[in-house]
Amino acid sequence: MAIITRLSRLLRADLNAMLDRLEAPELVLAQAVREMEQAQALEQARLRRLEQEAARNEQRQAEIEQRLAQHQDALEDCLAAGQDDLARAVLRRKLEAERALARLNQSADENNRARTQCQARLSEQDNRLNDLRARAAVFETDASNIGGEDVDFASAASDSPPIRDADIEIALLQAKRQQEAAA
Repeated sequence: MAIITRLSRLLRADLNAMLDRLEAPELVLAQAVREMEQAQALEQARLRRLEQEAARNEQRQAEIEQRLAQHQDALEDCLAAGQDDLARAVLRRKLEAERALARLNQSADENNRARTQCQARLSEQDNRLNDLRARAAVFETDASNIGGEDVDFASAASDSPPIRDADIEIALLQAKRQQEAAA
């Protein structure tokens, strides 16, 4: 039995030594660096997409805020003229714009969180990549001495309930109260 155990141990040792020689550690390290660079390129592309989406959201927010100001002016004109029917229509558009702005703000918050996470992953990947490159450089110098790594946020728009007539009536009463308080 002892001879079989010793032979078995000898064969495993020879097999492991042969596999170590076939594995070529410098090639494994070079492949790991390439894979890390690819992962980092993908993460950078994702970050660019998130930044573009943030810019589009900011532009949309500015447009909606401008429309809100126009609706407020129109509402004040309608209330001053005693045109409640027109005021209701303006209030509907104003409420829709306010809801759209709220959705965009929520989308912007989600985008900011995603960008922060993406930047953290990029930083971590950069550190690991630098570490792998340093290991590869050390290995290469040793070898030369011896032998010479997308929110849609538009989906949030479908979550909003429709504006009801009761919402418009409440907004009309509030606008009248604000106008009376201002007068």
